[in-house]
Amino acid sequence: MFRNSIRTRLMALVLLASVIPSGISVTFSYLYTKQSVTEQSVRQNTKLLTLGEGNLSSYFSGMNQRALSLYSGINVPSSFYTSLLTAKDPADLPAGTAAPDNRAIISTQMYNLFLSDQNTFQIHLYIRAAKQSNLLLGGQFRRESDKYVPPEVPGGTYRPFIEVTHMDHQYGMKSRFPNLKSGTVPVFTAHFPLYRAPSADVLADLSIDYRLSELEGIAKSMYNSDTERLYVLNEQGQALFASDPDWIGKQVTAGWSRLPGSRENGHFTWDKDGFKGIVLYRHIDAPLFKGNIIKLVPYEDLYADARVITRFNTGIGVLFLILGGIVAVVISIGFTRPIKKLISFTQKVQIGQLDAHMDADREDEFGLLTRKITGMTRTINDLIVNEYKLELANKTNQLKALQAQVNPHFLYNALQSIASLSLRYNAPKVYDLIYSLGSMMRYSMNTERTEVPLRDELEHVQNYVILQTERFGEDNLQLDIDTDEAALDIVVPKMILQPIVENIFKHGFEDGVRGALITISCTLDEQDRLILAVKDNGKGMPRGRLEEITASLEASGKAEYEEIGLYNVLARLRLQLSGETQLLLQSREGQGVTVTLVIPLANEG
Repeated sequence: MFRNSIRTRLMALVLLASVIPSGISVTFSYLYTKQSVTEQSVRQNTKLLTLGEGNLSSYFSGMNQRALSLYSGINVPSSFYTSLLTAKDPADLPAGTAAPDNRAIISTQMYNLFLSDQNTFQIHLYIRAAKQSNLLLGGQFRRESDKYVPPEVPGGTYRPFIEVTHMDHQYGMKSRFPNLKSGTVPVFTAHFPLYRAPSADVLADLSIDYRLSELEGIAKSMYNSDTERLYVLNEQGQALFASDPDWIGKQVTAGWSRLPGSRENGHFTWDKDGFKGIVLYRHIDAPLFKGNIIKLVPYEDLYADARVITRFNTGIGVLFLILGGIVAVVISIGFTRPIKKLISFTQKVQIGQLDAHMDADREDEFGLLTRKITGMTRTINDLIVNEYKLELANKTNQLKALQAQVNPHFLYNALQSIASLSLRYNAPKVYDLIYSLGSMMRYSMNTERTEVPLRDELEHVQNYVILQTERFGEDNLQLDIDTDEAALDIVVPKMILQPIVENIFKHGFEDGVRGALITISCTLDEQDRLILAVKDNGKGMPRGRLEEITASLEASGKAEYEEIGLYNVLARLRLQLSGETQLLLQSREGQGVTVTLVIPLANEG
């Protein structure tokens, strides 16, 4: 009986109609969010690794350049390099002959090299001919004769290379340094063979130990230490840096460390070795270090936002499911009215008597059904009336939308008609002003073009100043534009110059425009940067106010009042052209203000 009831079937139907769409919506929303988050994460992390690889390569190149500076005195007597050339083994000297004393030269050069980088921990120099170790540690210099053996070079050929992170040691020196205990500081070592130029004979072995401060700083800029993992591995898979301290200086053997050999950078998914997520990598090919940067982004962190959205959508689905169940119960109750009254009533409704009424003279289920159907009929009637009203309102809104589309075109045509009429009555000045106004409106109201050639932006500024000139007089306002021809075709965001020029009238000539000169220069410098300078001869601004505005522009959108336009220009240039764009302000009280935009073009397009 219960299975065959209309109420049960109707409730099941309504519940299914709620559950299925909600389930499909939640599923597709979660899948789309996952894909979108993954693609965005890959793009952002690829940029981070590219920047980090550039910083590491620059850092290692600096080490190599400082080591190459030791060859600077190759033909100078008493130089460091000459001291290496003339070094002799004391055992091979004739009796009564003293070895040249080059201690001062060697220690001075090592000390200068020590001071060239604040991260230098210690420097060891082994002179092969003299079989002599020289060690500079904590500002103290020691020299001993020993049989130091240079470390094994990866790849078998003796060349400069970096030894991965390890605890410091004193290269076998027997004499100890006061208050400097070895084996307490983690360092990585850059090894350099010093050659007898131009041959391949090695005169000395230079080893420089570096603290990890700068290396860790560069590495930490590439990952989130709370959730992500980062490894800098050499070609042999040893960790120069690892977010997990247990792996630093060791061989990384996890499966994700075996990267594809066909590409220098990329990403892949991984679900082994206790890690589930995306593995991104980038190759490093620096003078001292060849290897890879590997970043591990776990799914747990990557899809956290997607899971929150899914829970939110699920909650909404459950709410609609409950509401659907309530509606199903209410509607099902209304189907228990007597069959005859229902047929009679439905016939009246069929012929259009939507205001027909049935008496509910019973208090049981039949009476309840009668009242429900009567109410439903009234509701249908009201809905029909409301539908007509909504349709009328919709038509009105459509008409307003068409009017909103027509008005700008009507305004342009009206301005053009007025301009033509001014020429007919021999008023070319009025025509020029109307033409400038129409051009400005068409330029600023065209939402389809967000980027324009620089020549269009300059023309827009000229039209703006033409209108201002008519207001203040040609004797009180002049505009001077000086541009490189090659700069005119460069594509820039719209409305980057006009807000700057508008600020001049708002703040540069608050006391009145008299003898005003606005100069705009557009040039390309040797570093392939577009330089846009807007200068005025207004009242200028105090140094304190200039520094306040400059600080506000760099404070992530905290600009107020007159600098809000400058910040908007700077933000759009950094977003659309280059993140390295600069906005420079120069001013002296009574001598005007110069606003300079420096826009790198290397990443343009």
